[in-house]
Amino acid sequence: MDYQLELIDVAKQYKEFLAVDSVNLQIEKGEIVSFLGASGCGKTTTLRMIAGLIEPTRGTIRIQGRDMNGIPPHKRDISMVFQNYALFPHLSVYENIVYGLKTRKIKDKKVLMEKAREMMNLVQLEGVENRLPKELSGGQQQRVSLARAMIVEPKVMLFDEPLSNLDAKLREKTRVEIRNLLKKMNVTAIYVTHDQEEALTISDRIAVMNKGRIEQITEPSSLYTRPATRFIAGFVGHANIVEGSVTKATEDRFAVKLTSGEEIWAKADPVKKTSAGDGAVLIIRPENIRLHDEKPDKSNILSGTVKAKIYLGSTLRYVIEMAGNNDFEVDLHTKDEGRAVEGDMIYLELDENGLILVER
Repeated sequence: MDYQLELIDVAKQYKEFLAVDSVNLQIEKGEIVSFLGASGCGKTTTLRMIAGLIEPTRGTIRIQGRDMNGIPPHKRDISMVFQNYALFPHLSVYENIVYGLKTRKIKDKKVLMEKAREMMNLVQLEGVENRLPKELSGGQQQRVSLARAMIVEPKVMLFDEPLSNLDAKLREKTRVEIRNLLKKMNVTAIYVTHDQEEALTISDRIAVMNKGRIEQITEPSSLYTRPATRFIAGFVGHANIVEGSVTKATEDRFAVKLTSGEEIWAKADPVKKTSAGDGAVLIIRPENIRLHDEKPDKSNILSGTVKAKIYLGSTLRYVIEMAGNNDFEVDLHTKDEGRAVEGDMIYLELDENGLILVER
């Protein structure tokens, strides 16, 4: 089948530095895929290669089955939304929005007005068509940028950190609006961000990039609950990490003797097989740990010392110093707040189903 967008062994090398290393990706029509990663991981370089602003060192980029290598940006039928909006300051909202249509030789004023009104209604910009960009709020400017990109009905839309200049509340609202709009128009999109929450909210799938490579690509819920690597577990959400050696393994579960000496049990992973003697790295999310003032007669019990209690509104985060000066984070609902205070010894019950085996 022809995918809407396909990257085959795409790489970019700058002298001795490999910025993007063997990226392979297939995206279907109407799918929203985020490139998520820290600064310098290769996500923006990959986006710019898709846009035609950078030539790959090797590999193939296809849009609707057509090889894009050597095709200039203006002939790729893509649109791009930037962090700084990139609006023309001397043009009105209306003129900014229809600019792309005019460059495509659409001159009929009635057609331009109808398309502009339809798009302004979609992005909730009614009544501001005659204003200049400087007369708009940051959120309104971003909507103009989005309308300008979408009015030309591109085959692929590219977003490069588009919400970075907005405040937290407006970012939260705008990312939902962007997703709803893309889905309503069935537009294929690549969305670059370093913000985990943004990627989890807006995406159908997330490709986590690290050192130029895609470490994992999957739907948002799986990325959080079943991270493939230690890096992803720590980058997407909060993760507590323990290491040790597998001592027993059955079809359903396996035991790990930790470097601190305790033995804990975890549910077997159907994909990652374990055998006695294997090294193991396990992660557990803060919400999958229960706290006890006294040691319970149960399995998967560790002990530590309360280092800090952090109030986060609906949750209370305990920071607990474990053996080897390794800190664990445990999240409780505020209504379930325990009596433990800083300096107290406390016991941690690790949920067997919440322990996840990851690659080092």
